[in-house]
Amino acid sequence: MSDGASLRQAWYTALNDAQSGFRRLLTSPSSPEWKRVPVPSDNALSNAKGKGRSSVPELADVVIHRKTVKSEDAVYRVVLDIPVGDEQIPLEAWKSVLTTPELRKEWDPAVESASLLEMLDPTTRVSKTNFTLGWPANPRDAVTISRIFNDTSTIINISTSLPRSPDEPAYLRPSPPYVRSNVKLLSWCIQQIPPSETQSDDASLRKPLPARLRITCFWQHDLRSLWNFGSSSSFSQQLASMVLGLYKSVLKRRSRVPVLKGYGNGVTIERIRFDIDRESLHVEYAIIPEDDDHSIHPSEGVDELHAIREHRRLTRTVEFSVPISEGWDIQLTTKASTNEVAQLPWSARAFRSASVPSSSDGTTNEQDDILLRVNHTRLLDDHSILKVRIVIERSASSGLRLNGISQSIESVEERNPSSYFMSPQMLQDATSTADLSLHTASSAATGGSTMSGSSGSRTPLRPQLVRTLTERSAAQDKSILSRVRRNYIYFSSLLQEPEAKWKRTTEARGVSVTQLDSIDPTLVVYKADATFVGVGLWDLYAAISSPGARIYWDKQHEDALLLEDVNELTELWHFKSRPAWPANARDAVLLKTVYKSPTTVHVFAFSADEPSLFPNIPIPELNTIRTQVDLQGFAIEALSPTTTLLTLLEQSDPKGWSNKASIPQQMVATLAGIGEFAIKCGGPPVATRLAGGKATDLRYDHERGLFRIEYETSNSRRTTASTAETSAAMSRPESGAAASAESNPIVELELRCDIDTWASSLDIVIDPPPQSISCLRRHRLSGGGGGLWLTLTHDAVLAGEERLMAIVRKGPGRERGIVMVNGAKVTVDVEDLPDHEIKSLSRQKRTKPARIPLDQPPVMGVIRRRKREWSGDGESGSESEGPLPSSGSTKSAVSTIWPGAPKFPSPLGRYFMLAMESAATTTQQAVAAISPPPLSTETHSLTSATPPIKYALDALSYVQCVYTRPSLDGWTVVTEKGLPLHRKLVPEVSPSIPVHRGEKVIEGFSAEEIAAVVSNYDCRKRWDNRFANAFVLETFAGECHTAFVSLKASFPFRDRGLYVASVVARGQRDGKRASEPPDGRTPIFIVASSFSPDSSARFMSAKYNPANLPIGRMFVDGWVLETLDPYTTENYAIPSTRCTRIVAADYAGSIPAAVNATANATLVKSVLAVETYVKSISSLPFTRLPAVGVFAPYSAEEKQDVGGWTLRRRDETRTLVQTSYTPDDQVYHSTVLLTIPTVPPQRPSSPEPKPDAKMSKVASELSSSDSAESLSPPASRPHSESVSSITAATPRHRRVSSSVASGRTASRERALRSSSSAFTIRGEVRHATDLLVAEVVVDSHLYPDGYDVELRSHIRNPDRPIALLNGEGSVLPEEKVLPLTYTVHTLPSSPLHSSGLTPDHPPRHLLRLMLPTAQQQISTLLDPLTGETRAPPPKPQWYVDMNEKGAVVRIQIRPLGTGASVKKAPGGVVIDGIAVKVESEKESLTSLGREELQDDRVSRMAVLTRLVARRFDIW
Repeated sequence: MSDGASLRQAWYTALNDAQSGFRRLLTSPSSPEWKRVPVPSDNALSNAKGKGRSSVPELADVVIHRKTVKSEDAVYRVVLDIPVGDEQIPLEAWKSVLTTPELRKEWDPAVESASLLEMLDPTTRVSKTNFTLGWPANPRDAVTISRIFNDTSTIINISTSLPRSPDEPAYLRPSPPYVRSNVKLLSWCIQQIPPSETQSDDASLRKPLPARLRITCFWQHDLRSLWNFGSSSSFSQQLASMVLGLYKSVLKRRSRVPVLKGYGNGVTIERIRFDIDRESLHVEYAIIPEDDDHSIHPSEGVDELHAIREHRRLTRTVEFSVPISEGWDIQLTTKASTNEVAQLPWSARAFRSASVPSSSDGTTNEQDDILLRVNHTRLLDDHSILKVRIVIERSASSGLRLNGISQSIESVEERNPSSYFMSPQMLQDATSTADLSLHTASSAATGGSTMSGSSGSRTPLRPQLVRTLTERSAAQDKSILSRVRRNYIYFSSLLQEPEAKWKRTTEARGVSVTQLDSIDPTLVVYKADATFVGVGLWDLYAAISSPGARIYWDKQHEDALLLEDVNELTELWHFKSRPAWPANARDAVLLKTVYKSPTTVHVFAFSADEPSLFPNIPIPELNTIRTQVDLQGFAIEALSPTTTLLTLLEQSDPKGWSNKASIPQQMVATLAGIGEFAIKCGGPPVATRLAGGKATDLRYDHERGLFRIEYETSNSRRTTASTAETSAAMSRPESGAAASAESNPIVELELRCDIDTWASSLDIVIDPPPQSISCLRRHRLSGGGGGLWLTLTHDAVLAGEERLMAIVRKGPGRERGIVMVNGAKVTVDVEDLPDHEIKSLSRQKRTKPARIPLDQPPVMGVIRRRKREWSGDGESGSESEGPLPSSGSTKSAVSTIWPGAPKFPSPLGRYFMLAMESAATTTQQAVAAISPPPLSTETHSLTSATPPIKYALDALSYVQCVYTRPSLDGWTVVTEKGLPLHRKLVPEVSPSIPVHRGEKVIEGFSAEEIAAVVSNYDCRKRWDNRFANAFVLETFAGECHTAFVSLKASFPFRDRGLYVASVVARGQRDGKRASEPPDGRTPIFIVASSFSPDSSARFMSAKYNPANLPIGRMFVDGWVLETLDPYTTENYAIPSTRCTRIVAADYAGSIPAAVNATANATLVKSVLAVETYVKSISSLPFTRLPAVGVFAPYSAEEKQDVGGWTLRRRDETRTLVQTSYTPDDQVYHSTVLLTIPTVPPQRPSSPEPKPDAKMSKVASELSSSDSAESLSPPASRPHSESVSSITAATPRHRRVSSSVASGRTASRERALRSSSSAFTIRGEVRHATDLLVAEVVVDSHLYPDGYDVELRSHIRNPDRPIALLNGEGSVLPEEKVLPLTYTVHTLPSSPLHSSGLTPDHPPRHLLRLMLPTAQQQISTLLDPLTGETRAPPPKPQWYVDMNEKGAVVRIQIRPLGTGASVKKAPGGVVIDGIAVKVESEKESLTSLGREELQDDRVSRMAVLTRLVARRFDIW
């Protein structure tokens, strides 16, 4: 082994060779060898734009040329010229995007992922790219080395694949199932071309050319596979989309990508990663002792002196280029083996160039970046190493913040720009193409005629047809591929059939068998499904594909013989079955094909009975019946890393006496046997890929644990070994030897084996010995495929026609993880997973992948989706495909949607395209037919024209709809830890913010007790750590109010303010009719939603929002609290409450979507905090009369759209204005408004009866004695409004209450109810009663030493709103106008309250406040003795004023202090300084009765009903 110097030198040599080739291509732009390649255009899109076409480039603007190179793949040149306007894209933006591998999947449709492996120097990087190419066989990857050059107007980035070497590290070796491809050249040249004139001898013909940006790309890629792009049209469309995607990505990321710009001596870069979602750069590097003899390896085109100077200048220093137009948070942490080294000082400075002027408005120029320089001091000794980690993340604030501290930016004069270095020769080569007119170099017609061989034709290039004596004719190849195509379309369409079309047949051993419900009785298709836990995708595939493993799970199986290896994916097999009396033995000749993807494998087979196509089909033996198999297909789908779904489709005829009725039982035994084999025995060895050869025999002996495969070279499948795969170059480091090996054909065999369960070690025999072998072992949960992957390489020339054989058997001994090849131990590369990732993968939830045909190329799907995004016709991120073109454009559409047909150097390639294009058209039509329509993106903005409470009522309607439909269909599981959390995107709520929903049963508490905690803002500070404070702006009856709520945000974001309107409502239980009266177990809805800030413009924002917080939007924040039925079968404590919270909030601003979703999930999870809080306190006091909230019935069958709302009051005397509770001092406040209804004059008729929808509306005053600073609105503002006036009913609907519908107006209802009659309904004499003002329930356990009640009352001033009590320092007024009386009763124990759980729990008290109004209701009296009419005594002034204006009663309950009053208070209750006796439970039952004591007053709630605008389901 060498020290790595030769390896590094080989890498630089490969990069220098690629640069030399790039320069040759640059210097020959007008060579006749370049032929124009037409780019397929979207005619519909072009015609739609017409003359109004925008300046944004399109695919049609990309110019592509092709140059054929002997014995190599063709080189493609892609050029795009973009006119440059007033605003130019800085070159630093192009540099940051090109040097960030993680961004490549955004602009290259053929890339699945990319990452940076190693950084050799500040301009040279080693990256790994995973491609989506390779379907439906193995995917492709590449490891490339790249170097970037730039000056003030040009950027050049050159990439090429790394050559193979025995000294290469493990992470550079091939990683099956990925196949290592060879990127011979991928170069980019970005040029800013100044304005010029067209060249012409005649001055009059010269035209000025505007400044433009030219993007030039050279592309030469060998995928080393039969499965390759088969047409130049597909190639051109992919390349054009790649160049255009790069431009779009630079526009999007121009100021959002920081990059590592340079580092010097004493610094080694260990890891660089860019997080696309968080837009953050993660860099890990180490400070090591300086090496003065460190050699610099500059590539061609780089000034060596400049590189050495920069290397020394940046000693122990790293530099970052950070865009100045965005704000950035930087976190720097150090770590070392000792504290002395870890605490070594470091410094950080930020610079910007003073030569770049700012814009005219004083803002910073986006073309100027900040240079962040971090310098470290010298280490203590030569044995110390300092580890440093830097995270640069985009933030909402401006400027730089380093470890939370704002960083100043210095301005410096740039003398000699260090970032501009390019040799004059390279610069001259790059500028030689600036004046070239690529549009006139060659025409499309010329290119087309050259490619097709006939003038005027644009037929794509086809591979050269090579015929051998053993190959079939072209018609036979076409027939085979056509049969495979038709059967796979049939197989995939059956997989996509909905479950409703399958009827259950049997279910046993964990296998469910269904039959296709077809109108054709002769069509009998069965489907069997089984889910296996603890088994991976590849283990099940090995159990199904291994012929010897079938003996284990199919007891009737006798033998399986490979008749022919048709191609890389298709094989011809002969299966034999044992006779089972009275049935004869059977056999079947099946053509089996395997399609693979990262999460799904399809194995389908059908009978092959054409001797003309397969002359080696054996004749059936005597007494053997040949089974006809129309379709037998396995679909293996990974639901999670530990769970796999196995589906078997069967349509066959066993012939003979056996009928199809026995097939379901055989399918049950098959699937159960496969799962049992995979769990017990693991995945046996299986050949996953054979390139350059053809298998002749394949055997697996399960009893002996031996796998054997024999294969031979095949000229029709021969591939050449590139420098990336040539083992000969490993033993001959000379460049000449490596170059000579480039044309050597090779044979590659890829094997996969489960080394955890099937065997602990392997003993492999390969004859003849391979040139090279690589072993890679992955964790069983790895996404790349767990198990042991072996790649064997043979030289096809040396092998000749010799038989090649590989035998894999279980190794002897107990040592684990050992691989022996021909008696020699082979190094096994281990790709392990960190513990946290293993834990995360093991707990990953099951997700069923979309059942799409695997023969669909993913590259073109990405291209079509991005074209819709660029043109604005589709939604970003949508994977659905649009409808196919009309029949007139079918030919052109087919040629553009099929990019990856297999490239056979035989007649097979020509007819494969015809067969597969037809398959693509049929399959895409089926997918387009079953695809759902796109969701509506229309959003409803907040407007001041809509009253705030209307938004809360609409949210209440949605929450009630969710409550009545508890099904979780369509809801996605987010997590089940703590409580089940689901989310769903509801476009009617928000087109972009998903609704989060969580549910939990809290045992031991009723819904009323939890509602008191949830609706109280002061209590919310205890159980919601994201809640800051709330200021109530105005209230409506029944605790309905508007408020300004402040929510805390996580660092580095600011807190958010929300304008919310809240509603508290009762509903009927699920399944109960709306017409039935409510009871004590009705659900409680507490719903809040945002309203327009303009609706609160009359309030002073400096009072409630002094910090000027950014405003978010709460779409819905709903609580559903339902006391469970104590007589259910569920084993819950009595009482128990089901708590459901539904949240959808947009915190707006610069908060990322992921952070927004996390915040919403945290709000839902606060149900757990509520449970903890209610269990730590006693029940809070609550006002029972007037009732809290409104009664809002809802029926799931109505499916109505809400056009408006009406309110029918059932208690016209009492109105609950406000309640509050302060946990710190245990003080409870309640404010009640008393009004005496008057009897309106009777009218003979009413043409326009209006409902009684009066709801008192009270403005807020925020603790300010100065009227100038009062938050309340002016006194001239009306003090009351009608609910019907705030509804949004359409003009064509009249607002009619339920009383109007029955034929009586609301005025007559009040008149009938309030009319005084001397007799009751039973005919008894009616006695006048005092007015019941309020009822408050107090749990004496909350006040163990007793409690003090203070009562205040005053006459209401109609010209001023009622002041609300906000804050803990609110003081009651001293007025006592009303002569209130009071009694305190003991409530009986109730099973629907937590106090009923234990017999020794302190009782609950009922505080009743009365007003002596009975004696004031005495009418005139005729004296029978004197005959005089006596007038009643004069009414007191308080009674007269209350009838005219109303009265306000305030109640305050606080703990009873120590003093004489405590000793004199029986039961510890003092009201207005007077001790009050608490009636016992027996006395209370005698005086009031049980019904009166336990009445929850829900029947007196106001009824809120909906007005139906039109009938349809909006949710």
